[in-house]
Amino acid sequence: MSTFSPERHWAEAFAAAADVRAGEPPWLEATRKGALARFAELGVPARKHEEWKYTRAERIANHPWQPAAAASIGAEALDELELPVAAAPRLVFVNGRLAPDLSRLDGLPPGVVATNAGALLPRDGAWLEPRLDVPVPFTDRAFAALAVAMAPDAAVVRIPRDVSVEATLWVLFVSAPGEDVAASPRLIVEAEPGAGLRLVELHASLGASRQLHNALTEIVAGAAASVEHLRLQLEGAGTTHVAHVHARVARDARYASRTIALGAELSRLDLVVTLAEEGAEATLDGLYVAAQTQHHESRTCVDHQRPHGTSRELYKGVLAGRARGVFSGKVLVRKDAQKSSAEQKNENLLLSRDAEVDSKPQLEIEADDVRCTHGSTIGQLDEDALFYLRARGLDAPAARALLVRGFLGEILAGVEDEALRESLEARALATLSRAGVAAGGAP
Repeated sequence: MSTFSPERHWAEAFAAAADVRAGEPPWLEATRKGALARFAELGVPARKHEEWKYTRAERIANHPWQPAAAASIGAEALDELELPVAAAPRLVFVNGRLAPDLSRLDGLPPGVVATNAGALLPRDGAWLEPRLDVPVPFTDRAFAALAVAMAPDAAVVRIPRDVSVEATLWVLFVSAPGEDVAASPRLIVEAEPGAGLRLVELHASLGASRQLHNALTEIVAGAAASVEHLRLQLEGAGTTHVAHVHARVARDARYASRTIALGAELSRLDLVVTLAEEGAEATLDGLYVAAQTQHHESRTCVDHQRPHGTSRELYKGVLAGRARGVFSGKVLVRKDAQKSSAEQKNENLLLSRDAEVDSKPQLEIEADDVRCTHGSTIGQLDEDALFYLRARGLDAPAARALLVRGFLGEILAGVEDEALRESLEARALATLSRAGVAAGGAP
């Protein structure tokens, strides 16, 4: 019996999809083949690889995933997500392909581009060509290269110079039911100088099928632009979610990232923010909630490359059952990035004896005139606070739920849409309740 080879498996899957790619320009085929070759060259990371120390890459890769085929879903499937998207401008992708019947772009300002890459290729191929390649920070990441090779299409959002989009734009990546399939959703966002955008990127699956979702997002904030990016991972219990996100922030621009991971059996996010020009600013907030046997890993890197850059980061985790959380955050201040200011904090709440978290905040400072701080906390619910609430008439389950809700609230409070905020809180508490926590189970 031959040993399973992920590199050979994906090479065969790529070759089998040649007919699907028949209409693509030669440069795109070359880009895909180059990315596939890069995946084979890098190989699946081993446990000795520092960035894969806590998450077994072979657990993800050593499985005969089949590329997700084109599929359609009804509008009622969006209603089942119980999220306030009905009246919002939105792009909906199913198994990585645009679903025009479910998308709605009413009310966007003139000149805004919100579509799929396939529709832009005939007229904007030159603009798309460099953007459809592997993002520079991820040229050493095997799964990012695989996403470039296998993504059937990409969502593209482009905001013209000095245009601010008042409404929040949703980009929904929904996976249809299907066992042992792999989807490769891609998102490309560019806010030109002076532009403004509020974006929700949602990853959700219908049902609890065993699936791999290998996502890749790249965002560019031009000079003095503002991009607020809320990323929601709400996938089913059978899903493995691997994601790479890169944001490049130009002079005096602002990028605000808020990532919330509540779903999937195994979830890993690599987020890299490049403060590429003077005065660039980034805020990174994150929340991961895991129970039972879920595994969540968040890896962030903020790269201060030029002077007067500012970054603020707060990631919080809540873990119950036998769940495991991993946080690794790096702030890199290069020698030309004088007058930079960076703050990084990771806080974790363990609600059971068997829950586990590994936290590693890091600073790498090459400049000498900077202000940088970092810290990490891991703890349980405060017994004094529980006693105080019990003394005022709350029973044990209600007191515990109130304290957990307060811990979640610091991140969720930044979600401006009240209906969305309440939905996310309810999902988080339901996840913990299934592990007997919010419902009052013993820690």
